[in-house]
Amino acid sequence: MPSERITLLVEKYFNNTCTEAELDELMQWADVASEQALETVLQHSWQRYESGTTMPEEMSQRILTTVFGSTSEESNGDTDESPLPFWQANFRVAASVAVVVLASLFAWFQYRTVGERTEQRLVQVKEFEKNDIAPGTNKAILTLDDGSEVVLDNSKNGTLSTQGSTNIVKPANGQLLYETAQASNAKPMYNTVKTPKGGQYQVVLSDGTKVWLNAASSLRFPLVFVGNERRVEMTGEVYFEVAKNPKKPFKVIADKQEVLVLGTHFNVMAYPNEKFIKTTLIEGSVKITKDNRSMVLEPNQQAKVGFDNGVFRTVNDADIAEELAWKDGYFQFNNTSLETIMRQLERWYDVDVQYIGKIPDEHFTGRLPRNTNLSNVLKILSMSQIQFKIEGKVIVIE
Repeated sequence: MPSERITLLVEKYFNNTCTEAELDELMQWADVASEQALETVLQHSWQRYESGTTMPEEMSQRILTTVFGSTSEESNGDTDESPLPFWQANFRVAASVAVVVLASLFAWFQYRTVGERTEQRLVQVKEFEKNDIAPGTNKAILTLDDGSEVVLDNSKNGTLSTQGSTNIVKPANGQLLYETAQASNAKPMYNTVKTPKGGQYQVVLSDGTKVWLNAASSLRFPLVFVGNERRVEMTGEVYFEVAKNPKKPFKVIADKQEVLVLGTHFNVMAYPNEKFIKTTLIEGSVKITKDNRSMVLEPNQQAKVGFDNGVFRTVNDADIAEELAWKDGYFQFNNTSLETIMRQLERWYDVDVQYIGKIPDEHFTGRLPRNTNLSNVLKILSMSQIQFKIEGKVIVIE
């Protein structure tokens, strides 16, 4: 029997009347509660509705939409897409894996009365947990100007190297800082930071520009910016908070695209297995140039530039939360195709995805913490009736 306090909080949670403090209290309890304790709370709550019966689908749907948000409200209005699953999340507690656990239990309640389908799902969930894969972490390789390499996740905090007038410092796990004296006219020296699949890292350049690298990304930059511009080269996905210097513009080169800024915040996604280079502006102004064509972005706009298909266009009212979710520790989807989601999972969990037959035409909307194991993500996605298997480092989708 759950405590009266927890029972009260769960009821308020179901009725969407929790205050922020009460929700935080409930999630703190759920973070340390066993699965049996969570299940007991849910069953006890249901018994207060209908003693001696199992939770019907209508009620489980109502609870799910109450907890996770209404599907109809979050749909983008398109009528030709597949129906959105009911797991649309609205996590108000940062990185609360407990919500994922609750979602799995809600799903168990919904499917427990449908016989063979239930048994298949329970077997699938057990397989997810048996072959689980941990999320990515702060890890990267630093290549110095002389070609030597430093594995950042294995190195101790403190000064890693001194090159010219620049000290390369690791102040904390996941961060790299370049401290330099006054810029000179000497020949520039270059470093490269590269994250593997399943890695991320943050770098503060010598001019004070802050850079976040997502998984499977790289940044090449000079130790000291000399001359009349600040130029860096990148692959993958990188978020920039550029230090203002009107006399020395900042240039980001991704494939054949150039982003020109003076001081602003923006995200560039340029993975070669995506269709477009997407540059999303948070504040300030940037100029995008490729193949003698250019566009200027304003805040909340996004440039979509095709790698080789000629696309070159501006998207107004970009979904900033979705584009920056990776930096803030989340996966966030807005009617996102399964294929796009799986590419993100490939990079973050360092896995490969294999499709048996046609790629399912499913779209998802929701938000999940990135610091959760792969099994928890697949438990949520599998509610759509897509069959997933984890075979070593491969996700098989049927």
